[in-house]
Amino acid sequence: MLVLGDSKDFTPRYESLPNNDSRKKRIRDVKDALESDQIIGDPIPFDRWPKKFRKEFDCLYRVRLSDSDRLLYTITVDPRTNEKVALLLKLMHHKEYDRLFKY
Repeated sequence: MLVLGDSKDFTPRYESLPNNDSRKKRIRDVKDALESDQIIGDPIPFDRWPKKFRKEFDCLYRVRLSDSDRLLYTITVDPRTNEKVALLLKLMHHKEYDRLFKY
């Protein structure tokens, strides 16, 4: 599966992490698993999704990177190539995650 990072929310935050940061290593591990067609993390029940995700995506997954960090991603199909694509949406602190999902 092709793995891409959202250029607005995910990529700038990921690139700002130092190369030796454990979160960056964990994200690379997640990316490797997704490229091998392994689903990583937990599916988020649709009724918990923020409205901004409900219209855009069919599935949403959460990966707990550490006690304090979460990664959100979705899986879709590229209509031009019919290839599965994992889109890494957000890298966030768990407090931001809790606010987004209203926990």
